[in-house]
Amino acid sequence: MEKLPVNPNCELSGTKYCAMLNMRACAACTVRDSDNKAEIKSDLDVYESLLPEGGVTRLFEEKDCQFCTTPVKGKRRGYAILDMAHPEPRRVQRWLLGKRTSRIGTMIPIQMGVCKKCRTRFMYIEYLPMLIPVVIGIIALFVFTMDAVKGPLVNISMFAPFGGWILSVLLGALIGKLVTDGLERSWKKEMTTDVLKHPVIAEMVEKGWTPITAKSRTKLLFSKSRLARGLGTADSNKPAE
Repeated sequence: MEKLPVNPNCELSGTKYCAMLNMRACAACTVRDSDNKAEIKSDLDVYESLLPEGGVTRLFEEKDCQFCTTPVKGKRRGYAILDMAHPEPRRVQRWLLGKRTSRIGTMIPIQMGVCKKCRTRFMYIEYLPMLIPVVIGIIALFVFTMDAVKGPLVNISMFAPFGGWILSVLLGALIGKLVTDGLERSWKKEMTTDVLKHPVIAEMVEKGWTPITAKSRTKLLFSKSRLARGLGTADSNKPAE
């Protein structure tokens, strides 16, 4: 375990606040030059109060998959990352016409151990609704450009081939949604397919946290290695004041 930096010129050095920031080196610390360390401590106290009971460290330290709901869980083979934001502590920003309160006061990456099977399933849930209509659209494009198909349709209307292609893509989108919904219903018996329903994440949502990842069915990013620097990434056995 890498030891926390010791800096006699910083009042945060060696305290729980330094451990919470988890910057690993003073040169990388984003608050090292701040003259208002008291405000930083206050902000970190607020952040700590907003965490779910037990914190978020367990989500990436446990060896078992955080999404498996079966008695025997898969082993962690990477991390699913969900960026979460909270409006506290309130921050006032300069704006074009004056000042306004920022919508984000705190932002942290929630890193959750995920097994290979759950990761693959999340990827299917994420991309099948887009992949299926794209594949069907490409196939339909070739079909509607064939003379045997295009000729009779053009005799009806010059826009008929294009209309047929549009209908094919829409049909593909419907099929993609139905297939994905069916798979998701089936997989719910073995895993948590909606990350916001994970007990820890659900508790964070109740405390005012919201995901900031672009809207999607899973809201997750995946990585084989976890983030090890910054707020929300500290190990549970970091020294504290």
